[in-house]
Amino acid sequence: MHKPNLDEAAELSLQVVSLSRPSSFSGKVEGAHSKHEKFSAPVRIIAASHFLPFTITISEETPNEPYQWTVSRRSGHTAMYAGIRSLSDNPNTDCTHIGWIGFYKDLKGEEHPCDSLSHESRTNICKELEKHGAVPVFVDEEIANGHYEGYSKQILWPLLHYMSWNDSHPMNPAWWDSYNKVNKMFAAAINSIYKEGDIVWVHDYHLLLLPGMFKAMQPSATIGLFLHSPFPSSELFRSLPNRQEVLYGMLGSTSIGFQTYSYARHFLSSCTRVLGLESTPTGIDNKGQMVSIGVFPIGIDARNVQERRSLPSVLAKMKTLQEMFANKRIIIGRDRLDEVAGIKQKLEAFEQFLDMYPEWRNNVVLIQVTQPGQSRQPKLEAKISELVTSINSRYGSLEFMPIMYHHTFLNTDEYMALLNIADLCLITVIRDGMNTGSLEYVVCQQDKHSPLLLSEFTGTAGSVSGAMQINPWDYAGVAQAIDTALRMSPEEKKVRYKEMYRHVMNHDAQYWASTVIQDLRATVLAGQSSSETPTLDIPLFIKCFKQSKRRMIMLDYDGTLTPITNIPSQALPPPEMLEALSTLCADPNNFVCVISGRDRAFLDLHLGNIKGLSLSGEHGSFIRYPGGDWINLLAEMDMSWKDEVMSIFEFYTERTAGATIEAKETSITWHFRNADPEYGEFQAKECMNHLENSVVSKRPVEILVGKKCLEVRPISVNKGEIVKRLMGAKPKQWDFVVCAGDDKTDEDMFRSLRKIKSSVGQVESQASTNSSPNLSSVSMRLPPYYFTITVGPSDKRSAAAWHVNNSHDVVEALTMIAATSGNAKNDE
Repeated sequence: MHKPNLDEAAELSLQVVSLSRPSSFSGKVEGAHSKHEKFSAPVRIIAASHFLPFTITISEETPNEPYQWTVSRRSGHTAMYAGIRSLSDNPNTDCTHIGWIGFYKDLKGEEHPCDSLSHESRTNICKELEKHGAVPVFVDEEIANGHYEGYSKQILWPLLHYMSWNDSHPMNPAWWDSYNKVNKMFAAAINSIYKEGDIVWVHDYHLLLLPGMFKAMQPSATIGLFLHSPFPSSELFRSLPNRQEVLYGMLGSTSIGFQTYSYARHFLSSCTRVLGLESTPTGIDNKGQMVSIGVFPIGIDARNVQERRSLPSVLAKMKTLQEMFANKRIIIGRDRLDEVAGIKQKLEAFEQFLDMYPEWRNNVVLIQVTQPGQSRQPKLEAKISELVTSINSRYGSLEFMPIMYHHTFLNTDEYMALLNIADLCLITVIRDGMNTGSLEYVVCQQDKHSPLLLSEFTGTAGSVSGAMQINPWDYAGVAQAIDTALRMSPEEKKVRYKEMYRHVMNHDAQYWASTVIQDLRATVLAGQSSSETPTLDIPLFIKCFKQSKRRMIMLDYDGTLTPITNIPSQALPPPEMLEALSTLCADPNNFVCVISGRDRAFLDLHLGNIKGLSLSGEHGSFIRYPGGDWINLLAEMDMSWKDEVMSIFEFYTERTAGATIEAKETSITWHFRNADPEYGEFQAKECMNHLENSVVSKRPVEILVGKKCLEVRPISVNKGEIVKRLMGAKPKQWDFVVCAGDDKTDEDMFRSLRKIKSSVGQVESQASTNSSPNLSSVSMRLPPYYFTITVGPSDKRSAAAWHVNNSHDVVEALTMIAATSGNAKNDE
């Protein structure tokens, strides 16, 4: 795989939707299909989903084996299939779809497992599907049943939808074995067609182990995972017996996509709490490998729905329904027969609506269509039938029933007709990944502009702003919302509908798929893929220093200029470091600044006597230039959050022996370096989750996970901003730039310098950009010379171009250039 082009990555990053910018989902965007134009370079994509979007039937020409086959489209998951299919519309994209073919149909339409098929018949299936860009995975019936009907539907699906399993569905150990086996079969199938540089895109909860398994086969592979279902809170997810295996399987991905921000946040929390990994709002540090986290709400194939709704067969169905329900206001609902569908809540709320607003009796009909759910639920079926009978008996008559209940599959024409004629769509699901039915309803309402009542627990609720959001458990509130919607003026309907329609058409399945792939490519190009950071080339470092005239030197303190100590106050500057800094600051051609998380008092005490040295404290909150006073860069910021954070830190300090609190002017840090290692990590995870739920979600602050510490600071504060300030409006004035640091706070500096370097137009010195480290000097013939240096092992994930092993190496490198600083000055 070629080395990432960082400039192209920076450009791509501006085009993709990321977790850190959730509001971009509702902004004005380009047309959906214009995204395909941005696939300028050829790309091969391997998409993996549990089912292929096709069914196979024996051809009439071959009643006996070996069979020939006919292929037809599979129903269900239309949004996902449409998005994947749309990727092939780009001439530079080759997309192959891998999945289980399921059962085949004989000439009578009866289904049979593929186990008994001959080798020739299976080969013919592969040949036929190859014409459609698909590769089948053949799974024995017993294993397939344990994987899909067992672990996926009985364990994972309820858990992801906030329904913990119970004694009526005990976990069968064979289900987990089948789940493992099927994921391994998919990994082997992908590996059989994989070529270096391909993008592998895995879909949904049936294949959560696949990314990790395939990563073990192809360590450099680019793997995307998209979870179409919700992801529950860590409190619920941690009850899964195989929780660690599932999470590590997912973390084999390069990037993981979710439907909503809350689902992504729950996943981050689970990784922090269950695995003890460090996280940021946009990624997980999986033992040195950064896994990007993104939010990409799925859309529908809007143009296909638009075409289907106007077919003559649909118009004929519409006419029949309109005659049947003449002079009646029609409310529609279509759901799977599952607990999470909220059908019971819908019926209870509708009954209360008829009770609260008697004027609507005999004037409104609820057409509720259900289809089989994830599993058979006799008790739920009986309860719904009982409710329907009770409501119809109480409010109906021989001539009219207020609820028309149909427990059957609707054909597409009938479904489209209902969406076209409805006066209101009522969706009361209590947990859903996205609910694309609401989006199809919007497309079909171009003539009537009827309102949409949408449960706040759907993934769609955060995107479709024109809908009226409801709490399905608040029956009176839903009843009132139904009345409001039915009485809504045509003007308000039109305004709300215009907003919904714009969103649905601009954010369709094609836009979703291309955006996910663009984000994945940008992640790889930005250097998120696995690579080692080369050791600092000292001769080159000294040579560039001597050849330059205007030098910017920015250094972290703890872990960079001094080793990390158990007691922070004992991290004192060594004499050789003070001497090197003094020599460098004495050269007027050098601008030297120590950028630390320490407070002003500490920096003044230990470094304040070095003439010509600039200091920045508390991660960029304060700055002091040589000979000047400290400047508070956050003087106008609201710090009222500190009391709340302090009380939480005090709570955990009292319960964690060895933990301490460091209160600074603009941040608060909780140290657990001296606590029991395992218990300290456990308490840190508990504390972090407490902060996320109580403070971070409500205040403009962020949690910084450091080395054995948690720091809460304003979200606008980081070392990257102070780097921008020091480099100034004219960064070209510096022909030699050095930045060294050891932890996550210093990554902000490295990323800022990468952007500045790109704007200046100089390729950063980095051995890994060439086929050989010795070639790095080729890019250093002309200034400016940029050296970003991380302290730590070579396999540490960092945005820095170079690495050194420890703080002693940093001081030694500074001593070497300090020794030449006077000579360089004299040479000039």
